Amino acid sequence: MLDRFNIVVMADTHAGSKLALRNPDWIIQRKELVQGDDGNFVYEVEDYNPPLEPVQGFIWEKYLSAVNDFVEIAGKDPIFLLHLGEVCEGTYFANSSMRLKKDEQVQIAIANMDPWIGVKNIKAVRICSGDRPHEFDEGAAGRMVVNGLKHKFKDVRGIDHGLLDIGGFKIDYAHRGPFPGSRKWTEGNVARLYLLDYMFRELIEMGRKPADLLVRAHYHEPVDERGSMRFNGGMRRSAIMISPSMKFPDAYAKTVTQNRYDATVGMSMVEVVNNKILDFHYRFTSVDTREREIYDGGK
Repeated sequence: MLDRFNIVVMADTHAGSKLALRNPDWIIQRKELVQGDDGNFVYEVEDYNPPLEPVQGFIWEKYLSAVNDFVEIAGKDPIFLLHLGEVCEGTYFANSSMRLKKDEQVQIAIANMDPWIGVKNIKAVRICSGDRPHEFDEGAAGRMVVNGLKHKFKDVRGIDHGLLDIGGFKIDYAHRGPFPGSRKWTEGNVARLYLLDYMFRELIEMGRKPADLLVRAHYHEPVDERGSMRFNGGMRRSAIMISPSMKFPDAYAKTVTQNRYDATVGMSMVEVVNNKILDFHYRFTSVDTREREIYDGGK
């Protein structure tokens, strides 16, 4: 059993979106048909680095800062890196897309994992499938990214819905989960009920010990809740965490959230000591995305 370890969680990085995480050093090769001096047309292949959007640069800086902080907190203790899905933007939501080919989105997603290369205490990397519009159908994006990462990490695997057992401490992880809350004063209520329902089903219906930690994503807002339940003369305890995203809201997201104007981007980490959660660590930033103006009286 490991005495100490860390679960780093990232999600919704949406490679290929103008509003999401992108490694600024990412370069692709593009083939263009050009006319030579002799009048003939020939194909030329050249390296191409698309201009970095301001939002992409902002998110990348926050990402690097979070990676450095989590690596420092972990020290020499093992790290298990869970990406909860939607590594790519896909081709469905064109309004915020960089208009890239599918393979180019995958290349960005692979390059987005570069800051973790060389972190020697990473024991495993898992990448979940996300929603179909972002996955090139049936989780294909995650699988392609996993294939591209196999030479960079010793233990990397694609997962739809995982149950990871680390010396008896169990983590149930998947992309979709409960809604964080539609009002500030109800934030976390749905997550807590989701957790208690899960615990009840595991204990009563399945007759087994619930996972110690549930991690979910999709809604781009950070939440954590703990639950306890009396059962067979003892207390059973579990926790749930919803991870923030690495993407600013696009037009669709603003519609779904009834025009929430704050955009939250970041990552999270759970520190486990002696098979108990010691702390939740968050590194996220919330930005007001409203267009501000001051009326000057028409001058």
